[in-house]
Amino acid sequence: MLRLNNLSLIITDNHILKNITVEFFEGEIIGIIGKPGSGKSVLLQTIAQYYTYYNGEILLNAKPIHLIKKRDLAQKISYQPAGYFYNHYITLYDYLVSSRIPYKTYLSPFQSFDYEIVDKYMYHFELQQYKSKPLMLLSSDIQARALLAFHFIRDAQIVMLDNPTQNLSLPSYNQLHDAIIRYCSTGKNCCIIASHDINFLAQTVDKLYIMENGSIVDSCVPADLTEDLIKKIFGVDVFITRNIYNGKPNVHLYFEY
Repeated sequence: MLRLNNLSLIITDNHILKNITVEFFEGEIIGIIGKPGSGKSVLLQTIAQYYTYYNGEILLNAKPIHLIKKRDLAQKISYQPAGYFYNHYITLYDYLVSSRIPYKTYLSPFQSFDYEIVDKYMYHFELQQYKSKPLMLLSSDIQARALLAFHFIRDAQIVMLDNPTQNLSLPSYNQLHDAIIRYCSTGKNCCIIASHDINFLAQTVDKLYIMENGSIVDSCVPADLTEDLIKKIFGVDVFITRNIYNGKPNVHLYFEY
């Protein structure tokens, strides 16, 4: 589905991404972890063509991504920087409907399916009561849920999420987890998540890639996370327990007080 071949990015003489070669497949849920500044967000932005002067290849369905028209790419990859809204004054509902613009024919109205998928994810993220409110008047949790719903409403092949648990309340964590699992369960879609929330990733993803200084330096399945590996990545001492329901790891910090 998506392959990166020796992907590198240099910005003002700084090597932001270095020789990344990796492949993501349909049905996969991928997590990307690493220290702040390791290149996680920039990697997503480069895949989404926010940066176009990179070296190496990005292939989507075996086609160089820079040859794909912008409208077609928007149908295949859904990505926005964390916390980004192009217009804070429009209503929540209008914002969510706008996610379907890449499928809309010029001067034609939205189709019934567009409204159906908007309603589906408004219900899933419990946003119905806020549909007529401007985005600027919504709480940070509701704004975060709206941004997440926007991604899934796009119904793209690949959804890329950048720190998606930021500003989410506990119930919203469950909504996001369920939405990702359902989205990829068809075997046709892929979700790539860059995040500092290692516990959310451990409970959600199929595979973790570890970034350091712009490179992917290691990978593992969540079950193979160890205290030593996390100490190596983040430089902190932790202890790991297992979720009593699914056996997946939960990472805990040592708090002295």
